[in-house]
Amino acid sequence: MQKNRTISFAWVVACAIASPSLMAATPVPLSPAPEALSKVEAPANTIDKATQLEKSYYNFEGVPVRSVNSPEHQPRVGNSPATVSKTQAKVTTNAITPLCTTLSTDTTYTLDSTETGGSYCYHFEITQRAKTQVFLIGQNANTDFALTLVRHEADGTLTSLGTSDQPGNADEGLLALTEPGDYYWSMDANASDGSAFQFGAIVNTNADTNELNDTVGLSTAFPAGQSSLEGNMDSAQDIDYFHYEATDGQDLMLRLDDEYGQGEWSAEYFTGTAWVTFAANQTYTFSGLPTPFTLHVRVSPNPSVAVNPDHFFALTAGSQVTSSDMSDADTTENIVRIGSSDWSPFLVTQVHNEMNWQLRVLDSNGNPVQGAVVNFRYATDNIPTQTDTAISGATGIASGTVNLPDCSGKYGVTHTSGGNTWFTKFDEGAWDIKVDGTNPDEVGVGGQHYPNVAIGHICKQTLQ
Repeated sequence: MQKNRTISFAWVVACAIASPSLMAATPVPLSPAPEALSKVEAPANTIDKATQLEKSYYNFEGVPVRSVNSPEHQPRVGNSPATVSKTQAKVTTNAITPLCTTLSTDTTYTLDSTETGGSYCYHFEITQRAKTQVFLIGQNANTDFALTLVRHEADGTLTSLGTSDQPGNADEGLLALTEPGDYYWSMDANASDGSAFQFGAIVNTNADTNELNDTVGLSTAFPAGQSSLEGNMDSAQDIDYFHYEATDGQDLMLRLDDEYGQGEWSAEYFTGTAWVTFAANQTYTFSGLPTPFTLHVRVSPNPSVAVNPDHFFALTAGSQVTSSDMSDADTTENIVRIGSSDWSPFLVTQVHNEMNWQLRVLDSNGNPVQGAVVNFRYATDNIPTQTDTAISGATGIASGTVNLPDCSGKYGVTHTSGGNTWFTKFDEGAWDIKVDGTNPDEVGVGGQHYPNVAIGHICKQTLQ
């Protein structure tokens, strides 16, 4: 079996020691690895662990390998805990015959009497999508094992999820995102004098939809334009990495929304030389960037606040909207407009029951921004302030249609149009457009000097 060197997982040891259910190790008999497992190749280590971007040291990639024929089921360890962790909800998975002795997750096991050159295998089951940490610890100076995590696919193939092979007797550990199914600890003795060591798997079912993103190499990518992603801290060891690729040198924006106000998260962006903390519920703008540029962001637990996996943050990043055009609010209804000389102030937008609006948003290079949150706000004498929100599309245009109720009309005016005289009852109102995370005096409609646009809500028109 090919072996790859990875960074030490000292935090795995800390987790095992800190968990009461993992402190007492359960001895297990030897379970030699079948030949099929010895032919599973571990993936190449593609993450540079020395990079300044890393705050944690996981390595995880999946490499499919050829089909194998499963041997007969081996007996489970006598009096061992149930195969399924008590913290997981049992789900139905495709039945396979495990290649090795079945053990439980969230339990530490002791293995001894191993030999140099030997390969040993144990099976465990995952019943709910989870982040799983497998570890091998407590080796003496004459013991040097490599640890590989293997997934048994429903079609009988085996997939290596990574190998940890530290120099000498250093602790081994891997972190993987595990879907429901069957997995193996595969342990290869580079050297052994038969002394005991411990191994196990810690299963965390609180993983959010962005996992696995606990390193820069596994970072979650924001799509082009502007968008928001939600995440949580599934444990005190969790770190979520994100990045945005700016290809045109445009200004970028970054924001973390925290609706709980408990300071649960530490949010940072990378300057190129150091990580800098940024505050929640504030929008940050980055300008004068090189082309291309990658904005790296990470969120980790605040060690001073208890982790709550049920609390989610919203991280927004992407092209900063710096200008807008093509603003409009109008109707396709057949109404007779009140002229500018018939009423003051002039009712720029006149509608009856239907009002269509739009705005195009642009970045610092004048290119359309997709994904920006655009808010059309309106009110009349008889309609309290309403907000219609739309997300800009690929052309940068956000648009919507709002329906206004019938009205009786607070005001009345006699006016002429097309040689006819009309009496129109109407309500006055106003509208504006605001774009999230922008300067309202530079983007949207309405600002310090021209706060809004006048609406004439046409209620009834009578030909005189």
